[in-house]
Amino acid sequence: MKAHHLIFCLTVLFFSCNEDQQKLAQKEGTTKKPEVGERSSILELDERLQHADSLVFVFYKDPHGKDSLRYTRYYTQYSTTDAALIHFVQDNLKDSTQRLEKIKNCHSEGKIWCFAKSEVFQTIYFSAHNNECNFVYIIKNGQFYYSDIGSGLSKKLTELKPKSTELLNLGQ
Repeated sequence: MKAHHLIFCLTVLFFSCNEDQQKLAQKEGTTKKPEVGERSSILELDERLQHADSLVFVFYKDPHGKDSLRYTRYYTQYSTTDAALIHFVQDNLKDSTQRLEKIKNCHSEGKIWCFAKSEVFQTIYFSAHNNECNFVYIIKNGQFYYSDIGSGLSKKLTELKPKSTELLNLGQ
């Protein structure tokens, strides 16, 4: 019985000290950064996004068509180095993510290739098809990190799509 009481007292002491440390950290503004995938944003998950100097918006021509295996093959794209547009996209990647081990059963409507110094470093996939398929996500370490697309980014993508062009296939 004494061992059980000792374990109980140590457990209570540990949790009360931990709670006091958390309260002090919150008071001092030094709260621990959330664990990856718990409440992190896409911008936090890949800090390189803060240094993007160009973006290529890719819009699939028929993302909800019958050809579920090749729908990403045909697309148009819009390239930009506009700092205001890059900053706008960064600002729209600050919502919390949900980490999944498997991809959602939704087709992406396109993707955003992110560049720094002419090197692509991240791909952000997006869809604004319906309530279930309304997201942006990245893949990191084999995990899928989803966040709501937000009305601002969704509207901007709708504006950019008609401005996108199909590149010539020079491989033929």
